[in-house]
Amino acid sequence: MVPHTVHATHAPKMNGVFVKLQPEDFQNLLNRNEGLAVVTTSTSFFGTTFTYVTSYKGLVFFCKSKHQLSIASRHETIQAQTVSLPVI
Repeated sequence: MVPHTVHATHAPKMNGVFVKLQPEDFQNLLNRNEGLAVVTTSTSFFGTTFTYVTSYKGLVFFCKSKHQLSIASRHETIQAQTVSLPVI
């Protein structure tokens, strides 16, 4: 059996609907709901950028912000090293 090498062109495809929101709209989504799992990460490249992802009614919502969002304790926050999102 020949080992299989994965190249960037063969990266896994993301399925589902990904909805990009403005940070204030993402914050409003969090404020209107309870018990969401929110995955967050930050990157430092020409300043810090925060990325937030959550799932709601079968859709994946995400936003990127230069400012950290306030996530209420009624949500579960998961700090990730990286988050992979489709190019939109």
